[in-house]
Amino acid sequence: MIGGLNYYKAVDEGRQLLGSFDNNIWSGKVGIQFGAHTVLVGLQRNNGDDDFDYLRQSDSIYLDNSIQYSDFNSPKEKSWQVRYDLDMEPFGVPGLSFMTRYAQGWDADYSNANEVYMRRDDNGDPLTNQKRWERDIEAKYVVQSGSLKDISFRIRQATTRATDFESDLDEFRLIVEYPLEVL
Repeated sequence: MIGGLNYYKAVDEGRQLLGSFDNNIWSGKVGIQFGAHTVLVGLQRNNGDDDFDYLRQSDSIYLDNSIQYSDFNSPKEKSWQVRYDLDMEPFGVPGLSFMTRYAQGWDADYSNANEVYMRRDDNGDPLTNQKRWERDIEAKYVVQSGSLKDISFRIRQATTRATDFESDLDEFRLIVEYPLEVL
């Protein structure tokens, strides 16, 4: 059994140069592993009136439905995810794995958002009832021996579709990870 729960609360401090901010978000997942297969289901909800902000390019928080392109952290947004992983080692191919996941968000509502985070339609009205989904497909291989041992090569494709508040996207990534032993 696999599981986890995350909760974050962010509030403004100081001079509030960007306006007032009081927000909280939670996410959770549960899954099961059987042999070479892993299946996970995740839920997430932003209870605040603004995007749940965090420092970009950092690991300052972890949200279960924050995936390749979408974070599913818009105001009032609710989301779910289902994920499937397959480890090919039991089938005679150590180091090879596959992953696919699908996430969907709904009810994103900017009607009470801080002006900094506000997103509006062409008429100037706050966006409400926004929806999006994302699907990721990945193949990964980790070199098992030799001078390149533990280097991994990952090919990932993402497709996301959304209403007015986010762009549609089809993205392909080639990711190479080379672990360095510092000490």
